[in-house]
Amino acid sequence: MALSEVDVGGETFVVYADVDVANAYFAGAIHAANWSAATDTTKSQALVTATRILDRQRWISNYSTQALRGAVQAIQDASMEMALALVDGSDLQTEQTTGQKLQSIKAGSVSLTYFRGAEGRPHRFPVIVHELLRDYLAGADLSIGMVVTGADGVSSTEDDFG
Repeated sequence: MALSEVDVGGETFVVYADVDVANAYFAGAIHAANWSAATDTTKSQALVTATRILDRQRWISNYSTQALRGAVQAIQDASMEMALALVDGSDLQTEQTTGQKLQSIKAGSVSLTYFRGAEGRPHRFPVIVHELLRDYLAGADLSIGMVVTGADGVSSTEDDFG
């Protein structure tokens, strides 16, 4: 399949999948109720934004151009899943990771504390998009750790971070 085009406000934009393709793709998906409820303009804008986000990524050399990526079904699917995430209200454009954002919460005598990465490896994209793109992106892995500078000795805390 080749690249597609969508029209938004009289302007034509190149995308990995158009609204008709995305509608057919999501017709059988249980998680896509918001897609069905969205207007064609919103869907088109989400597909344009998803394409732009994908085009900003680092791709392995075999997929370095938009035309090469447009021929890969998994990349087309990832763009549609990303467009759905945007319609659902995702912060894909402003957040570095979909990892845990809550550090601490307390209600009465009960308190919970989460640390970044505690739920597993954080991903830049929703899990379904990551699964579709992982074989095509260069440097797609994210590593988060602690760095201590200016310390002359061993630092220690009462917490065991494993």
